[in-house]
Amino acid sequence: MMVSPYCGVFEARSLEDVLGTTCARPARIACSDCGLSLCSAHTERCEVCQALFCPSCLSFHSNEHAKPAHGDSRVALRKTA
Repeated sequence: MMVSPYCGVFEARSLEDVLGTTCARPARIACSDCGLSLCSAHTERCEVCQALFCPSCLSFHSNEHAKPAHGDSRVALRKTA
């Protein structure tokens, strides 16, 4: 995958900022999902699989991992009741 020389994350000051701009910092890697070029400020790592993502893709990717177990507290409550 070819990484653009500049970060492609779109930055806006507010919801009303229709013009916004791309980050334009030097890019070092590409998002593991969408392939967008990312600078170090816009790179986020998945805590489960350690893959690198843009902020938008990380939120979707995190939903793909199974939720961690909550322990046996519910089982213990049922046995005492």
